[in-house]
Amino acid sequence: MRSFCSTCFPSQQSYPRPGREKRKVGAEDMILKGKNYQTVLILGSGATRGALSHVLLNRKRIRPPLNSDFFSIAARFASACGPTSAEARRLQRLNTVFREYLPTARDSLTMESAFSLLFMAKDFPDIYSRRRGRQRAPGNGREIEDFLRLTFGILTILDCPASTHTEYDALVNALGPGDTIITLNYDTLLDTALVTKGWDPRNGYAIGGSASKFRWSPRTIDPNLRNVRLLKLHGSLNWFVRGSFSDLAAVFQKKPTSIERPRRNEIGRHVRQIVPPIYGKFFGHDHWRVLWSAAYKALREAEALIVVGCSLIDTDFHLRALIGRITRSRKPNPFRRVVLADRVVVRRKWTRALKGAFRRRSEYATFSELMQREVRS
Repeated sequence: MRSFCSTCFPSQQSYPRPGREKRKVGAEDMILKGKNYQTVLILGSGATRGALSHVLLNRKRIRPPLNSDFFSIAARFASACGPTSAEARRLQRLNTVFREYLPTARDSLTMESAFSLLFMAKDFPDIYSRRRGRQRAPGNGREIEDFLRLTFGILTILDCPASTHTEYDALVNALGPGDTIITLNYDTLLDTALVTKGWDPRNGYAIGGSASKFRWSPRTIDPNLRNVRLLKLHGSLNWFVRGSFSDLAAVFQKKPTSIERPRRNEIGRHVRQIVPPIYGKFFGHDHWRVLWSAAYKALREAEALIVVGCSLIDTDFHLRALIGRITRSRKPNPFRRVVLADRVVVRRKWTRALKGAFRRRSEYATFSELMQREVRS
C-alpha cells in the first residue's frame, strides 16, 4: 500500500520539488477507502501519543507529553530517575521558580506558558530571581537550561530499542514516493521508523548543505521512501547547531551543522535545534524559510489532507497563519478529502479553519482508528 503524498491541482501552477519530476496520481499514492490520493499529513504531539502509549523507565510508565500535561509527566519521569538524579533536581528548581518567583496556578501551567514565562523573566533578574546573594546578569538563566534538558530527557527515552511496534510503523509501511509529512514534533520516533524502513534523512529532511553533516542513514534505501519528505517545522532532537544553552539565539539564526542518529547525550559546544515552545516564535535563518515554504507548497498541491493530534492552539501564530493562507488559496480547488483524528473540540476547530477548502471530511477519535478505517482497509 502506498500513501501520503502531494499533488498539484489543475488550475494553479505546480511547484515540483528540487530533483524531482511531477508525478501522476496512481498506484503509488495513498489509498483512502479504496481510492488513490496524493496526501499531506500534519502531525502534532497527539500523534506521538497516539502512536506510542508509553515506555517503561524503572517500572514507571512515561507517556509522550502534551502541552497541557507536560509537568505531570515530568514529575513521573523525575521520580523514575530517582530522587537524587539530575532530572529530579532540575524539576525541583523549576517548581521553586513557579512557586516563589513566577507564581502560577498549577493546573494552568502548560509547556508553552511555562517556557514563555521563563523566557520573559530572563531579562529581569532583579525581579524574577533569588533575592539573596549576587544577582545574575540579564540573559538565559539556569531555569531555561533545566527546562530544555528535562524536555530532551523525556522525549529521547521515547525512541529507544525497547519501544514496541508503534502506529508510526504502520504509517511508514503505507508511504510511497513523493509523500509529505509535516510535523511540529521534536521527538524522533517517526524518524526512526522511517530510517528503519529505508528512508534517507539526507534527502528526506529537506535540509541543505554538505552530505557530510548527516551521521545517520539507512542500511538500504527503500524506493518507496526515496522522495518522502519529513518537514520538521519546529526542529528536531537530532539536529545540532553550534552554540550553548546560554545563547539560544543560535537555534533560530543558524542551520544544523550535524544531523545525528537519536542520542540521549549532548554534543560539546552544540545545542539541539528545536524552536522552544514560546508564544512569539521567530525564525532568523533561510533554513527555516525553506522548510516552511516546502510545507506551504505541499499543502497547496495536495489532494487530501490528514491531521493527527495537532490542536492548532491560538498562540501558534505561524501555523494558524499558514493554514489560513492555504484555506484561502484552496477554495477554488478544494481538498478532495480531509481526515481529522483528535478530540471533538479539536476536530471542530480544524473544520472551522478549513471551511470552504475541502469537499469531503472524515473524523476519528484516535490515530489507530484512522489507520484501521482509512488506510488499512
